[in-house]
Amino acid sequence: MWKTIFFDPLYNLLMWLISIVPYGSVGLAVIVLTILVKLALSPLAFKSTKSQLLQKKLQPKVAELRKEYPDQQEQAKKLMELYKEHKTSPFAGCLLILIQIPIIIALYRVFLVGLEIIPERFYSFVTQPDQLNVLFAGIDLAQRSILLAVLAGLTQFVQLQLSPLMRNAKKENPEREKNTEKETDEKPDSSQQMMAVSQMMQKQMKFIMPIMIGFVAMAVPGAVALYWIVNNLFTMAQERVIARKVAREDATVAGTTV
Repeated sequence: MWKTIFFDPLYNLLMWLISIVPYGSVGLAVIVLTILVKLALSPLAFKSTKSQLLQKKLQPKVAELRKEYPDQQEQAKKLMELYKEHKTSPFAGCLLILIQIPIIIALYRVFLVGLEIIPERFYSFVTQPDQLNVLFAGIDLAQRSILLAVLAGLTQFVQLQLSPLMRNAKKENPEREKNTEKETDEKPDSSQQMMAVSQMMQKQMKFIMPIMIGFVAMAVPGAVALYWIVNNLFTMAQERVIARKVAREDATVAGTTV
């Protein structure tokens, strides 16, 4: 069932791309396939990133509501009203993650075994490529590549550093820390503790995630590492475009309300 829904379509798309790109280049096919998948998920990525950026801006109001309504049920009700008023949801990013998980696993499996012809997996309308050129920029994508693994980890690190969500967190943290210092002198509540844990996890993720990706990329064929590199580069550009679009929308709304 999983192979029928996820693996087979992506495998056939990869084989078709290999058959039409110059010299049957697996590297070019992997790049094009990664971009196509990212483009297909772009509408969800836009909604998810926009929602997360908006939630960052709502943090001061969220903190006020938590202080004003200590009762958990009343607090949850007021928070949902706030999110509804601003047309966002704390669960907006979950759908994108849930959809991406099987696709990422399928892509991973495709790039692991997709460097060989598997006749029984082909659709009737997809012709087998005449050749599979696994050499890309002098690197054998069927074998492990330390260079591509390092680049995968490095691009993941840069992507997280440049992420508008992470940058916004950096800008907000100094003000939050000043406020929370006064509050924690009195008595820290659960929301402050959760916020502190969330900030700590974000900081750790920016270093742990790239290292993890780099080590995984060293243990798999270079095609998988190339996928991560292209994925990270595309995500950087995509998040930049989304952040600019959201900023323009906010400026337009601010201009109309003045």
